[in-house]
Amino acid sequence: MDPRQWYVEQLDVINRIADSLCRRNGVRGADAEDFAADVRLKLLQDDYAVLRKYRGASSKTTFLTVVISNLFRDHRIKMWGKWRPSAEAKRRGAIAVMLEALIYRDGHTFEQACNFLEQDSRLTVDRAELKVIQQELPHRVPRRVDTNADVESVPAHQAADDRVLDRERDERVQGAKAALDRAIGHLPPEDRLIIRLHYFEGLSIADVARAIGTAQKPLYTRIKRLLETLSNDLESQGIGREYREWLNSPPS
Repeated sequence: MDPRQWYVEQLDVINRIADSLCRRNGVRGADAEDFAADVRLKLLQDDYAVLRKYRGASSKTTFLTVVISNLFRDHRIKMWGKWRPSAEAKRRGAIAVMLEALIYRDGHTFEQACNFLEQDSRLTVDRAELKVIQQELPHRVPRRVDTNADVESVPAHQAADDRVLDRERDERVQGAKAALDRAIGHLPPEDRLIIRLHYFEGLSIADVARAIGTAQKPLYTRIKRLLETLSNDLESQGIGREYREWLNSPPS
């Protein structure tokens, strides 16, 4: 198995697994993006050392799910510190430990925590009993990081025309983004990886060259050619020059 080719082929799966873990654990916004980027870099490090451990004992998706879940655990410990259940939760058993972690470690409400526990077919969950447990657990300061990801500063509109223009502009921007995604998707796998690593993940040309195992100097010419190819593809999709200029710094 060529780990580089596997990485290219599984990149979308890797992103979906990372996104799913973040959503299930209440990690959103910049924190979720940071984790996904960290996962991709960890899988690239040391000549794909993690991927080289795959021996075919499970499906590739299962293997990646286990690997990325472990990376999420390490990432969360790095951000929030190692979580330790209270003595009362340990005394009450596994469900109490899980409930405490969901509420005080992960920042879920009681209802959200109950929903999460009910989804686990291995557990027998009684909400009334969980409520009693919650009330008897020691209160702890939630350890979830507040990134203000849901807080936006929105300027007030002065007229209805402003809202119409903003909506039209947003529609054009979203259309251009979708066209750019299609154009990137038309590239061969390795070229697609180069664009994503350099422009979307922010890796330097030198780091990209090391990641794909090629010389750094020719990569500059190769990237220039790829940008021209993408620009022509966008033009064929009817995207104007003002949006094609994104290629100088494609959006993340």
